[in-house]
Amino acid sequence: MPPVCRAAPNPRVVVAIPARDEAGGIARTLRALGEQVDATGALLRDFTVLVLANNCADDTARVAREAAPPGLQVQVTEVTLAPWEAGIVAARRRVLDHAAALAGEDGVIVSTDADTLPAPQWLSALLGALAAGADAAAGRILLDPAQRAALPAAARRTHLLDSAYRQAVAEVHARLDPVFHDPWPRHWQHFGASLALSVRAYRAVGGVPDVSCLEDVALVGALRRADLHLRHTPQARAWTSARLSGRVPVGLSTQLTQWAQAGDGWTVPGAAETLALARAEAALRRAWDHRDPGSRSLLPELWRVDGPEMAAVLEAPTFGLALEGAHWAREAGGLWRGAYPPVAVTQALAELRAALPALRLLGPPAPPLWSAGWADPAQPVRSSTSSR
Repeated sequence: MPPVCRAAPNPRVVVAIPARDEAGGIARTLRALGEQVDATGALLRDFTVLVLANNCADDTARVAREAAPPGLQVQVTEVTLAPWEAGIVAARRRVLDHAAALAGEDGVIVSTDADTLPAPQWLSALLGALAAGADAAAGRILLDPAQRAALPAAARRTHLLDSAYRQAVAEVHARLDPVFHDPWPRHWQHFGASLALSVRAYRAVGGVPDVSCLEDVALVGALRRADLHLRHTPQARAWTSARLSGRVPVGLSTQLTQWAQAGDGWTVPGAAETLALARAEAALRRAWDHRDPGSRSLLPELWRVDGPEMAAVLEAPTFGLALEGAHWAREAGGLWRGAYPPVAVTQALAELRAALPALRLLGPPAPPLWSAGWADPAQPVRSSTSSR
């Protein structure tokens, strides 16, 4: 069983914001946080906002202090980090570490960015997912409408196509490889602009990993390797900057630039690959937690990996590690890529839309209870979670 890392009832909540040279946008973010409401529409005030203004050449800290909404607890810390740690990875790690200390072991930390505008029920939706049993919750992230309209036409079009494609992929996996903790409807994003997790879960994986970039993706990967439960809740929505000149080496701005350059040439895995991968992951899940021993013999063919290597994958102590090992073996072997070349996103989306009606006719996804990790802990059942 995975460690019990869920937040306590009525936890202390701290929203953490790394901010470098964000004087132009931090006030809008804080105003949006000051307008957070619960399911009844009542203002939320029982949370703290922690702003880390690091290495700023502008007035980010002063603007943040002056923009703090009445009744909302906003703490602003100014730091100057060494040049080699002044980027977003160290800044997010530092502000989340501080937030975790402030929230306490029973608390919840919520990550967002200084150029992001959460919808009024954003925080309530994220906390609701944790209250329902998730260890972490990721919200839907959209582009600021005005900035999106100003993007090159190719970037706008490819962004919309890719988003529709990713959502279709998410539905395929939800229907062919369902899990209780992340049911359909769900989405596919899990990034630092909209991510909540219990302090216990954060501590269980050692906090933000030491990586050069994409620290939010690395943190989610660590949660999944530990078989902690991540909910992609579509009710938590936030809008973020669509600027092409980013503040980080690899991030959304990089993706927008690639979309602008690729245009109709943007390629992704096709429907055949998506369906094959969802079925392979489902079979791996059944084999790993011993629900379907017959699936074990099918895995080499499904993953296009030789038998001994797949047997080694199944010895992983968590399903997240087994799934990561299977994906590594699949990519390293070369047979998978030869069978499933990438296709244009327009083609992939059309193929998925053609395939989904048949999957929907099968009825709503019905995962076995024990795959959620919520079964009786006295039962000798492995708990599994997807590492997609």
